[in-house]
Amino acid sequence: MTLAERLNHIIKEQNITKRDFAKRLGVSENYIYILTGNLNKQQNISPSLAKLIALEFGYDENWVLNGDG
Repeated sequence: MTLAERLNHIIKEQNITKRDFAKRLGVSENYIYILTGNLNKQQNISPSLAKLIALEFGYDENWVLNGDG
């Protein structure tokens, strides 16, 4: 599962918009659209953003970052 697929999964499971997802993380909506739109291209995020996503939405940090866990 790519990062885009994992982020889209979180957004769907949380039943929120990409705008709300971006707001809760303090990043731009455009950045989230870039990360979630490239389903076939491997994107990377910083470990600190992965940690924030994990804490904010209740997911395993390693799963958010690299799909493990």
